Amino acid sequence: MEEKKHSKKFVKSSDRYEDINSSGITLIFTSVLGFIFLILKYLDVIHLYFEGFTEYMFYFVMGGMFIAFFVYGVFSLKQAKLIKAGIAKEEDTTSSVLTYFSENFSKELIDEEINISELSEGDIYYKRYDFIESELHKKFEGIDNAYAEHLIEQIYENIFEN
Repeated sequence: MEEKKHSKKFVKSSDRYEDINSSGITLIFTSVLGFIFLILKYLDVIHLYFEGFTEYMFYFVMGGMFIAFFVYGVFSLKQAKLIKAGIAKEEDTTSSVLTYFSENFSKELIDEEINISELSEGDIYYKRYDFIESELHKKFEGIDNAYAEHLIEQIYENIFEN
């Protein structure tokens, strides 16, 4: 049987929120420390000596880099805020899907539906997967493919591996 092609890897919204939020905080913190460093260098508290044009380039390049860090940090925090708003919806959907499958499908029912007795050992997983995928998309329309794949793996594990 042909192997299933997998879509992009699904990352839970809560994990994405944590990653993006911590990146934003780190970028802003780094930019603030960088600006403090540049001010201390300008006030000659930190002794780094450059001659002529090199000193201006140092301030220009480092200042530009710290401004970019700050801007990207702010954008990251805004994006994290948007993602945070979707965490509860995703968790509710996941809970609804898992509850629906645990209440309406058993290992025996699925194996009967796909007629497991006529399948080779290698085809059983794929037929079960296809059945769960079909039922998932019938009941819960509009689910992203990566998210659906994540849910199918959870459903499969709950039904067949527990």
